[in-house]
Amino acid sequence: MKILILIIKIFIILTFFANNISFASVKNEIIVNVGNQIITSYELKNKIKTSLFLGGFELNQESINKNKNLAIRSLINYKIKKAEISRYNLKNDNNNLNQHLKKLSSKYKTNIQGLKKIFDNNKLDFEMYKKEIETEFLWQNLIFTLFSKKIIIDEKEVNKELKKNYRENKGVIEYELAEIEILSENVSEDQNKIKEINEQIILNGFKNTAIKYSVSPNAFEGGNIGWISEASLSEKVLKLLQKINSGEITKPIYQSNTILFIKLLNKRLIKINELDLEKIKQNIILSKKNEQLNLFSNSHLSQVRKKYLVEMK
Repeated sequence: MKILILIIKIFIILTFFANNISFASVKNEIIVNVGNQIITSYELKNKIKTSLFLGGFELNQESINKNKNLAIRSLINYKIKKAEISRYNLKNDNNNLNQHLKKLSSKYKTNIQGLKKIFDNNKLDFEMYKKEIETEFLWQNLIFTLFSKKIIIDEKEVNKELKKNYRENKGVIEYELAEIEILSENVSEDQNKIKEINEQIILNGFKNTAIKYSVSPNAFEGGNIGWISEASLSEKVLKLLQKINSGEITKPIYQSNTILFIKLLNKRLIKINELDLEKIKQNIILSKKNEQLNLFSNSHLSQVRKKYLVEMK
């Protein structure tokens, strides 16, 4: 019942913003309470404009309306993560933040100071963006701290599968992949999200859709995962990838509390000798650990979200 009331309230606030011709007419007001934190109309405005800018989308009323729902959800998750992080004595890792900003800066052929000027010129709040990215890195550190000991990898099984593939193919099959990951809520809402994602992929491409919609850590990279060994993939994902060609996208993959879209960019057979197997094995184990951490992250966020009262103003 509470969830239904929240959805109705979100619809009301989004309808209110939709009736405004532009952001210029929106005053800086509190629009959402998340526990003892607030989300203001200024934050919503900045979030939408920043997402559109980084995704390479035109800023117009249609694109603003399409992004409001996602922006509010993203800000609510950000506030919940921020509150949860404050309960633990975690230190900021400026190195990860700086690496991210340098990588983003290089996209615009500049440095971090140049990136800040680009934000300023486009009337985007650079410090607000930095805090959000910083919080995401802290959240990842928190998940590792809480769940790293619960990660279970059967190294013998990995080794067995790897050697089997090697014997059959005299090498290792790798897939170059990109992903879009969205949170799963309920059947009706999930179907609407899937429809919207598919429409956005057709209109704007997979990469831009990932930047705008995906909740996975690689969203800022357009969902790019890179080359993944066949042995690193779950049986469910592998079966779907084996049915599609390069450039195609799998049907939505339902996980514990997320929905995954995977695009097959390319496929190759890496010829190796047995001495290379150990190195590849370690990369596979690392990939499987990251996959489990991502599942723990989404699960933990779903759990802690229940502790915070979210009220629309």
